[in-house]
Amino acid sequence: MRKFLVPRTSIEKVNVKQPKVEVEETPPNVANEFNPSEIVRDPGCRKQIHEYAPDIQDQPTGRAGHFGYEVFNKDGFKDWKHASKGFKDHIGSHDSKHNSCVKHYDDYNNQRQSVTSIFARATRESEELYKIRLTCSLDCTRYILAQGIVFCVHDESSTSLNKGNFREMVDWVKSNDEKVRDAFDHGPKNCTMTSGDIQKELATCCAHEVTKVIMEELGDGQFSVLIDESRDISVKEQMTVMLRFLNDKGKVVERFIALHHVKYTTSEALKDALYGILDRHTLSISRIRGQGYDGASNMRGEFNGLQRKILDENPYAFYVHCYAHRLQLVVVSVASSCSYIHDFFEYISLIITTTSAPCKRKDALKEAQHQDILNKLESGEISQGKGLHQSSSLARPGDTRWGSHYTTLIRLYKMWSSLLELKLDWLY
Repeated sequence: MRKFLVPRTSIEKVNVKQPKVEVEETPPNVANEFNPSEIVRDPGCRKQIHEYAPDIQDQPTGRAGHFGYEVFNKDGFKDWKHASKGFKDHIGSHDSKHNSCVKHYDDYNNQRQSVTSIFARATRESEELYKIRLTCSLDCTRYILAQGIVFCVHDESSTSLNKGNFREMVDWVKSNDEKVRDAFDHGPKNCTMTSGDIQKELATCCAHEVTKVIMEELGDGQFSVLIDESRDISVKEQMTVMLRFLNDKGKVVERFIALHHVKYTTSEALKDALYGILDRHTLSISRIRGQGYDGASNMRGEFNGLQRKILDENPYAFYVHCYAHRLQLVVVSVASSCSYIHDFFEYISLIITTTSAPCKRKDALKEAQHQDILNKLESGEISQGKGLHQSSSLARPGDTRWGSHYTTLIRLYKMWSSLLELKLDWLY
């Protein structure tokens, strides 16, 4: 930046003009005097406070010249010895301006048609309707959760023939309860408490309440953790966590507390997921007294498994291989090593596949079983009773649950005579 030098002589010749001081004049529409008659009851007809001069804007309206004006509004009250008499003189008689203002204020508050009263009444009514809608949605959510059924379907619109279990149940309650129907019909359309997000929030709240009860049941006692992981139908690895502990009645209980999605099934990833779940419920690792997993290497590994990583931090968290899983492995191993047992279960699977796969053969077997039960009841071979002789079908055994083999054998034994009477050559 360049600097320009100006000769001193030229500077001295410059005339410096002094700024003019402008005196603010009072606008012509501003009143310099106060007239009490200008104060009318209708606020729209009153003169606004900015239309008065500044020196009289702070003066109490219509109070100048009244007893105690200077004391109570400017100088301050000090004569507390004669306060009771001073207050009475300041208030004046029953028709004084003070009592008139108080009366007008009380009348305004007692107006049933005032804006405040209308807003308060509308707010109370909307709250009552909101509680009715919320209670209905919450009751339906609790029922669906208790039955373990799905909430929604792909189309929940009002024109859908099947809007899902949740919305269909809400509609059923509305059709049977006029109070609930009115709450939904007269409520705002953006607060019906039936959207998908509301369903998820209600389910989450129910889960939090159940978890709270479990934590209260556990108290400050020790517990064991039971963990397993598998893929769900969406091909995501899900880790289930259960607590096993002794309740205050001296009974061993198992409580499900979490289903957590894990991206990796390494022992370190499972450990981090478990610790995060326990921290969420304020459960300390030092309170663990047992671990129960299956035989997978990432779970039961002696050096790098999940059980070893927890034992390194808590030596009292003893690991126990799941006894049901161990029994399954033993039974499968024994059955596979014996050719007679192996062939026996191969024939069982063949019979079930042959009789249960085609619908025609399955119906014929049920009809034969029904007739066989009637014949035995007439002959007195079997007796009647509640829950006895129910219609059933052959159950296919599971590959990883030995208990399913037992169910299959029991049903096959009960229906064996019906199978023989069918004279179906496709059994052989």
